[in-house]
Amino acid sequence: MLKTDTASTPPLRNALSICMIVKNEAAVLDRCLASVGAVADELVVVDTGSQDETPEIARRHGARVTTTQWRNDFSYARNISIKQACCDWILWLDADDIVPQSSHAELQRLKNTAPDKVYSMIVVNQKAGGVGSEFRQARMFPKRADVYFERRIHEQIMLSALRAGLKQVESSVRIEHHGYARPEELKRKALRNIDMLLEEYDHQHPDSVMAVELADAYLITDNPQQAHLWFANALRQPGIEAAQPAIASHAHFGLGKILIDHDQADEALAHLQQALALLPDRPDVLYSLAVAYEHKNALDHAIRCLQKILSIDAAPTQVSIDFREARLKAFLRLERLLGQAQDREKLLDIARTALNEMPQRPEIHSMHGRILIKCGKLLEALHAFEHSLQLVMRDNLDAYIGLCYVYHLAGHKQALESTLNNIRAPFGERPRMHALLRIIGHENIGTGKCPAPREIAAEETLLRGQFARI
Repeated sequence: MLKTDTASTPPLRNALSICMIVKNEAAVLDRCLASVGAVADELVVVDTGSQDETPEIARRHGARVTTTQWRNDFSYARNISIKQACCDWILWLDADDIVPQSSHAELQRLKNTAPDKVYSMIVVNQKAGGVGSEFRQARMFPKRADVYFERRIHEQIMLSALRAGLKQVESSVRIEHHGYARPEELKRKALRNIDMLLEEYDHQHPDSVMAVELADAYLITDNPQQAHLWFANALRQPGIEAAQPAIASHAHFGLGKILIDHDQADEALAHLQQALALLPDRPDVLYSLAVAYEHKNALDHAIRCLQKILSIDAAPTQVSIDFREARLKAFLRLERLLGQAQDREKLLDIARTALNEMPQRPEIHSMHGRILIKCGKLLEALHAFEHSLQLVMRDNLDAYIGLCYVYHLAGHKQALESTLNNIRAPFGERPRMHALLRIIGHENIGTGKCPAPREIAAEETLLRGQFARI
């Protein structure tokens, strides 16, 4: 393992080096470096073989750029970068990271503290629609010869920092990461990670963290069988639940989700309950518990799990959790379950809460429209669906279906025909579209292939439940 050497001169006190490794990051690097210009005392960039303007962009921001060959080892490259740092504090970033201005004051404060600790920061994986997972990660650490990165993939600073006697301290600094916004990019990176993790995994000295990372990567690449094996592998490590409760909770959670998908609700519940016991108030676990309870027709238990999601505050941990998506999904599932329970007042209250919290989500406005239809408020429902389409028009089938249903109930045949004609081409092969036509008694739109009858029947059951009056 490569270790860093101390600089020939003492590091600059109360100062911050931003250290990065890059390759072909011209599309995002300017944005990243601009976001830290006000807080960085030094920029150190190690380029591992760019063929674009990445090095030139870095130099324009005043960075010291070093070029090295890529050795299929993230720690090797990162250790080159921190070896060159001249400040007493180092903050490592990826090229698709952004440090928002709201975190600058806290960063300035941290670099004036004694360099005898490691600061964790909240990393927010940004995705389309304002969702994305959050987790804590060690990002800022002292410039020391005995503190360096280890592991070729998912490189870690804390392994050496703990051996050096440094503790990890939580900070409120947030770092926005944009590398997983596109699903195809997420899958590409997961495939790369699987190869590197398998090469590094030592079966003689099994690592539960690496096992969970492998399982997550296999889930992303649509291989639940291998994911199940690696989650179970992680849980076989002696003492894992006591020593690494967050990792053990994540493994139980992963197994629970896989078992739900395979219609094994009882086994899923056991794993999910243990996941929650190890990491209480984890919203994505609560959501999967609600799904498992619904599979067993325990609707009261499911509703309580979803309501609990809406009552807890986000508290990022070592594992990646999408708090915002969990809340969005909880609102949408509560709409259906409370509708089945014929609870009009709670439905309206959920709609008000969701609109106040997520006014820019088209799904929430469509949900509001469906609830208003249930309550017989057609004009207000029409406005809700129109608002949803103002936010997102492309592929917003639920909002268009809501419009059509309002026109159908109100007897506005011309508006209904016009809307159906507009959505004929983009949605003509969707089972939900065919289900709507069956419900409103409209003839088949006759575009492309017709979905399987069972798919149409399932969507018809869903739609009738969504629009049933209470």
